[in-house]
Amino acid sequence: MRLYPPGPLLVPRETIETCNLDGYQIQPKTTVFVNAWAIARDPDSWENPDELVPERFLSSTIDAKGKDFEFIPFGSGRRMCPGMAMGLLNVELAVANLVYSFDWELPPGILGEDVDTESSAGLALRKKNALLIVPKSYDV
Repeated sequence: MRLYPPGPLLVPRETIETCNLDGYQIQPKTTVFVNAWAIARDPDSWENPDELVPERFLSSTIDAKGKDFEFIPFGSGRRMCPGMAMGLLNVELAVANLVYSFDWELPPGILGEDVDTESSAGLALRKKNALLIVPKSYDV
């Protein structure tokens, strides 16, 4: 969720008054996009921002509910994604079922370090090269 938010650019907003942002004057009625992808990879907020380190959240109070602006995959405030809870539960259920039902392996001849984790830029994030994994049913 931090490295690959569901929508790298949050829903656009429109300014209602003139404001200054980092030395830039933003006029009223300007459409503004919040780049959740860039926020989640900000080196001022995250140590080693481009690395997957799930343990960083074990002792952290940061969560995905929009109160911490270092991590806002679903937006924040009263206009945050209303489907956040359902989306998180669906992903958790799907992953749990896949892990429970199968053993997973890479295709023959492919090593873990050969897997390309680069993504393609755009309104939605997707892997630049598809990951191929092979499910193996349990022998019962």
